[in-house]
Amino acid sequence: MMSDEKRRFSRVNYTVRAKLVVDGEVYPVDRLVDLSVGGCHLEIPVNIPAGSACTLNLLLPRMAPGVEIFAKVVRSTRDGCNLQFTAIDPDNLFHLQNIIRYNAEDPDLVEEEIKNRPGLV
Repeated sequence: MMSDEKRRFSRVNYTVRAKLVVDGEVYPVDRLVDLSVGGCHLEIPVNIPAGSACTLNLLLPRMAPGVEIFAKVVRSTRDGCNLQFTAIDPDNLFHLQNIIRYNAEDPDLVEEEIKNRPGLV
């Protein structure tokens, strides 16, 4: 049986306050599910059209203003919203990669993924 798995990066669950901004509308986020260097799932009930450009800001306690990631909405339902990351500056990418490294079940695998694909794609 062939797998339908299309994910290219390791995923982690990460409990952190964040905000999602779409067309000036701000949506608070308490938890990121399946966070990777390529995207994430947010447990927020929203109805945002697929393809919408957005900004996700991870509000880290000792790092103001946080980690800013540009994204597009892949899908949104009453169960949550899936984002594909589209752009991030190098400093924020470094912080995102560290969050994933330190929360991954297999940090060595994450390290290999980052080495092979240092950007978002």
